[in-house]
Amino acid sequence: MLNLQPSARVSPKREGRLAALDGLRLVAALLVVSYHYVGTERSHLWESPNHQVFSHLYGLATYGNLGVQLFFLVSGFVICMSSWGRKLSDFLISRIVRLFPMYWVAIVVSFMVVRLNRDTADQVQVIFHVDTLSDLLTNFTMAQDALGAPNVDQVYWTLWVELRFYLLFAAVVALGVTYRRVLAFCGLWMAAAILTGAFHYPIVDLIVQPAYAPYFVTGILLYLVHRFGSTPLLWGLIGLCLLVAQHQLLIDVRVNSIYNGHSLHWLYAVALVGGFFALVAAVALGWLSWARWRWLTVAGALTYPLYLMHQDIGIIFIYSMKGIIAPWPLLAITVLGMLVIAYLGHRLVERPFAPMFKRALRRGFDAIDRADGPRRREVVTPKPEPLVASADRQSVEPLPADPDPGPDPREESRLVANSG
Repeated sequence: MLNLQPSARVSPKREGRLAALDGLRLVAALLVVSYHYVGTERSHLWESPNHQVFSHLYGLATYGNLGVQLFFLVSGFVICMSSWGRKLSDFLISRIVRLFPMYWVAIVVSFMVVRLNRDTADQVQVIFHVDTLSDLLTNFTMAQDALGAPNVDQVYWTLWVELRFYLLFAAVVALGVTYRRVLAFCGLWMAAAILTGAFHYPIVDLIVQPAYAPYFVTGILLYLVHRFGSTPLLWGLIGLCLLVAQHQLLIDVRVNSIYNGHSLHWLYAVALVGGFFALVAAVALGWLSWARWRWLTVAGALTYPLYLMHQDIGIIFIYSMKGIIAPWPLLAITVLGMLVIAYLGHRLVERPFAPMFKRALRRGFDAIDRADGPRRREVVTPKPEPLVASADRQSVEPLPADPDPGPDPREESRLVANSG
């Protein structure tokens, strides 16, 4: 059978590229942090308006919410990379272990900080309260947006976006991740994202996520570039994603201009997001393989707990300290303090509990396999083709099966003797 999947490239410097991705995660997180601390006038965090206190930093921070788009780009790249050659159960376990333990702890910490500082939180317009036990418990599902419950912390909305992406890509993992299937997935998702605007069905929007599909799809396509090399088709699809993304950015800029009370510029937003595309493309092409500093790996590990806990906790601290500490030192202290909290979250929550959680989930999926075992043994399955690992030790391609050797002569002799 003709194999249409291109051979994987040898990638001797993959670790450097992954370190660069960790650095991009930190950039994305710090952009979002800058938006919440500096770029949102309506929070009234500082004694004077933000644009007066921080001047040029404020101009950049007003676009810091676009750091979320960089997160989605990196997520598409990493999810495709980490799922290659893995079973569906392995994929699901890795995603659950990555998302939930730190998230559950962040819910408790953020809820308690807001609850204990209720008067301060009430004066800040960007902190919203979860007042019922039901809403609090619903947040532990990570599906509170779908269930109509408020987020404990407003940054959690992106987790529901990520979760829906994982569920979509799980279909590819269930079938088996191959170049052709991933490429078909990307093409179909982008086609659906473009066409769904003509229908405006809430259920379709919920599944397809037209506002964010271009970023996830671009990340996936850039991983194909990284693994198999450039082709006109891959870059053509990436260009399509960028064109769709710039249109969505026009809508986002208009909405954010109303929310923040001042005009944002579409061209600046496109330039920033275009820079994100270029940076992830540079990682895919190996241009950033020289960035292999160990601290980048640490930085990547801090981004998730930093993202989860920075908003409500940091804003309450800034509001409580304004007038006591000058704005610039206070901003620096808050950011550094949140990085320390993120490090503690990584060391005290993610590192010790993730392995235990993973083993527990593995036992659960193994129990499913054992329960289905007898049924599977009743089914006659074809002999699997021999496999050979490619040069990068990640892709596995089938070899032509050996020709039929015919019946075993010893088996024929035994059958003849028995018949006599």
